[in-house]
Amino acid sequence: MKTSITPRAREFITQTWQTQANLSFFLVLLAVTVFVLPSLEIKRPHVAFYANVVYSLVLASGAAIGWGRPRLFAFAACAAGPTIVLRWVEWLAPGDTLHVWSEAFSLASVIAIAFVLLAQVFREGPINAMRVQGAVAAYLLIGVAYAYAYQIDTHFNPAAIASREVKVTTFMDWIYYSFCTLSTLGYGDIVPTSRLSRSLAIAEAISGQLYLAILIARLVAMQVSDPSSPNHSG
Repeated sequence: MKTSITPRAREFITQTWQTQANLSFFLVLLAVTVFVLPSLEIKRPHVAFYANVVYSLVLASGAAIGWGRPRLFAFAACAAGPTIVLRWVEWLAPGDTLHVWSEAFSLASVIAIAFVLLAQVFREGPINAMRVQGAVAAYLLIGVAYAYAYQIDTHFNPAAIASREVKVTTFMDWIYYSFCTLSTLGYGDIVPTSRLSRSLAIAEAISGQLYLAILIARLVAMQVSDPSSPNHSG
């Protein structure tokens, strides 16, 4: 019995550690994307290069989160792989059409990785730090996804977003506007003017609030129903 339990326990610990390490690395990269890069004074010709480097690492580490679950990993890898290739091809040979496809694939990849994260967060088991990190990362991915949606919208309608200060042109500007909307902060320096951009802004503000409410309710329910939890009601 001892020889049969030990390999299982070792495999479980290894998979848990790997997922925890991948998730921590992924969360750090997201924090760099959302909080650090926008604050740096990077010269315009180099912005796309550094953004692609960070985003490639984000996608690779995001796909690796599902490593212990083959279907989730395959799903995330199929979304992340072509996106990384397309973004670097677009960087080497810039073009309007290729740029739109790159942003569209990036949006799809962010949504796919968010799905993988939430699948890991809400899987059976005790509530631990890994789940909390995954929930925070998924929340940040919502803001990143909407940033891509705004950028795609303004590509087809340059007047979709109005700014009282400098013109919104870089992805870092969209990150700022997206998280102001997601958190319902709304400084008013950047405002949606088209029907689609207004609909996106409303959807983002509502989804940001619903996410927090549903997440807390779900995690509390999981904690209470977990047999190993001291608060288990059964």
